[in-house]
Amino acid sequence: MRIAVAGMGAGGLDDTVSPVFWASPSFTLVDAEDREILAVRIIVNPTDCVPGGAAADRFARDLAGRGVDAVIAGEFGPEETRVFSAAGTGMYRLQDMPVRDAAKQFLNLAADTVRVVGRGTVPTGYVTRTPGRQRRAGGGPR
Repeated sequence: MRIAVAGMGAGGLDDTVSPVFWASPSFTLVDAEDREILAVRIIVNPTDCVPGGAAADRFARDLAGRGVDAVIAGEFGPEETRVFSAAGTGMYRLQDMPVRDAAKQFLNLAADTVRVVGRGTVPTGYVTRTPGRQRRAGGGPR
């Protein structure tokens, strides 16, 4: 499983999760298996993402093209929501914590309560976003 976590700084497991996807200067790619982090790579956001901008759309497509199963950030804009939804990539809202803790929280919940949707995985306790409304994974509208 590959997770991309939006970071507020230079990236890495000690960085802090960004409150918004489009304003993240870096993303930490976490490759994991059986709740264990196997590898970490940092991707510097090559664009100046702005809300409603094409740059966020391009970078979301880049992450989806890297085989990312899930993306973690505080909030997602409409462009990246559309791209990730079309790619079957799960979007999970977590913030105000180190990237390491967000990845571990995702992996620990995902390991116990995962159902497959498209090519991504959706832990049933997380809130996912779809264009126009929020849905609780495994349940009805929130």
